[in-house]
Amino acid sequence: MFEKLQTTLRLEVDNPIISRLTKRIVAFSVAFLIMSSFVPLYQFTEGYQMDGEMGIVEFTDQATDSALADIMTEDGFLLKPALNSTIGDRTTANEIFAYEVEYGDTISSVAERFGITKETLVMENDLWNTNYLRSGMIINVLPVDGISHLVKEGDTLDKVAKKYEIEKETIITQNQLEEGEELLAGTALIIPGAKRSQPVYVASAAPSNIASYNYNGPSTGRLIWPTLTKATVTQGFRSGHYAVDIANRDKGPIFAATGGKVIKADYGWNGGYGNEIIIDHGNGMQTLYAHNEKLYVTVGQYVEQGQTIAWMGNTGRVYGATGIHLHFEVRINGVKYNPMNFF
Repeated sequence: MFEKLQTTLRLEVDNPIISRLTKRIVAFSVAFLIMSSFVPLYQFTEGYQMDGEMGIVEFTDQATDSALADIMTEDGFLLKPALNSTIGDRTTANEIFAYEVEYGDTISSVAERFGITKETLVMENDLWNTNYLRSGMIINVLPVDGISHLVKEGDTLDKVAKKYEIEKETIITQNQLEEGEELLAGTALIIPGAKRSQPVYVASAAPSNIASYNYNGPSTGRLIWPTLTKATVTQGFRSGHYAVDIANRDKGPIFAATGGKVIKADYGWNGGYGNEIIIDHGNGMQTLYAHNEKLYVTVGQYVEQGQTIAWMGNTGRVYGATGIHLHFEVRINGVKYNPMNFF
C-alpha cells in the first residue's frame, strides 16, 4: 500500500498541470505568511489612512477625537489632519499640533486646511508682522479658533477664565478637565474664542557707552561691515541661505551698513527672523538685520552709515548660545545678493 501511494504521488507531481498548480499554491502560501507577519506592526483605527508615498498618517471624515488618542506616530511619520478632517464637533478637541511649514504654504492656506481662521494662526504664533511663512518653520495649530494659555504657578481655572473673559465651563469642556482640577504649571490650555492683541513695542534706549563702539573704519565699497571686527562669518551666501551670518558670542552693537530710512523695526517671530530691522537706502537697495536682541531705531527714522541700530542676539529661528549672530541680507529690487560683494 505504501508503494502504491508513492506511485500515485509521483504521477501527480510528474503531471505538468498539477505540478504548476502545486507550485502556485505553495508560492501563494509563502507570500501570505510573510505579509501576515507584518500586519501587527501597523493597525490603524477606522477613520485613518496611510499615505504610502509621503509616509504620513492622515485623518479622514470618520476620524473622531477618541480615535485620535489611539493613534501612535512611528519614527519618521508626521501626524497631521487631512484637508477634510475639520468636519464635526471639536468642542472637546484638546490637541495642539506642531506643523512644519511646507513649500507654498501661506497663513491663509494653512488656516483653511485646519479649519480655523487666519487670525488664530497669527495670534498663536506671533505672526503679526509677516506676510508669508518660511518653509521648514514650525508653527502651532489649534483645533478651534482662539489662543493657548501657558499655565503658570498659582493659576486656577477661575483666574484663567476671568483673564480671558471666557466661561470656565467652556475651558473645562475644551480641555477635558474636571471641575476643581488643579492646573499643572508648564502645560498649555486651549482657550476657545479668546483674543490676543498685537503687542506694541518701543525702541530701546541705546546703552550710555554706545559711543565707544566704532564700525571698523571706512569701507572700500558702498557698505560697511555691520558688526564689531571680532565677529566672524559662520555661514556665507549660498543656495537656500541668501545672506551672511556674522556671529559673536559676546554679542555687541549692530551698525547701519549705509545711510537710509528704517522701513521695518519689529519685535517678534517675524517668520523666523526674530527681532529685525530693514533699512531702505534708495535706488532699490535695502539691507536686513535679523535675530537682534534689542532694537534702537523705529520705523520712519533716518539713520546714518555706521549708526548703531540694534544689539546682536539670538531671537527667531536660531539654536542655543551658538546661535548668537547677525543675519545680514542685501536686497536690490527685491532680489537678494551676496553681501560680500558690497563691502
